[in-house]
Amino acid sequence: MPGSDICYNTYIMMRLAVVIPAKNEAKYLPVLLTALLRQTRVPDEIIVADAGSTDGTREVARSFVGVTVVHGGIAAVGRNAGVKASTAEIVLFLDADAIIEGNDWLAKAVAEFEERKFDLVTCDVAVKGGTRLDRLSFKFYNRYVRLWGSRHPHPIGTMMMVWRKVHNAIGGFDPAVTFAEDHDYGLLVRDAGYKFGVLNSVKVGITMRRQEKIGRLRFLLVNGLAEPYIMLFGSIKRPSYGNAYDKVKK
Repeated sequence: MPGSDICYNTYIMMRLAVVIPAKNEAKYLPVLLTALLRQTRVPDEIIVADAGSTDGTREVARSFVGVTVVHGGIAAVGRNAGVKASTAEIVLFLDADAIIEGNDWLAKAVAEFEERKFDLVTCDVAVKGGTRLDRLSFKFYNRYVRLWGSRHPHPIGTMMMVWRKVHNAIGGFDPAVTFAEDHDYGLLVRDAGYKFGVLNSVKVGITMRRQEKIGRLRFLLVNGLAEPYIMLFGSIKRPSYGNAYDKVKK
């Protein structure tokens, strides 16, 4: 079975790398890095993959002890670059504006990941701020992800945790995918025979800046139409569809 060579012995502390793709994240990055360094289970590596920021993101990242900055690109490219620069057995992908609450957040996430013997996980999303519609839409999204489960994995780029060996085995994120690269990644993991799941012990906070940037209706339409497209035609590799992550950061 794929992944059978991975050691799940919880008595051995597996090393953890946090990979953060970023572009012009000087505002949000300090909050996330501070939260990570205050954890009871501090990451062994924190890698920021910068996609040519012009607001001082690189300098902000380097001001934190133990943070490594590498050259990134779109989200898929940045995440792959971060994994390549790491040596840890477990990789946690976080967006720069992800919000983790509680100093034991990492400890709980890693413990459940190992104990339930997952290969790739995500977690529920908790809206921070926003409107009632935002909260309702993401409440629906959380249930939708759990309903599909491992049959049709929906990891969200805001928070994904994976075994490094699994990431390498599937070839990482496909840089040719122009939208929903996290969704595509989950399908690659499933098709390779690995186990996907949703953690119960933690949630990740998410800001509504993307919705505010492009408009809530457009955000819902773009993401809503992406789902049937992927199911019917496969990965989105049309340049015209664009990459929402990159557009928001410009």
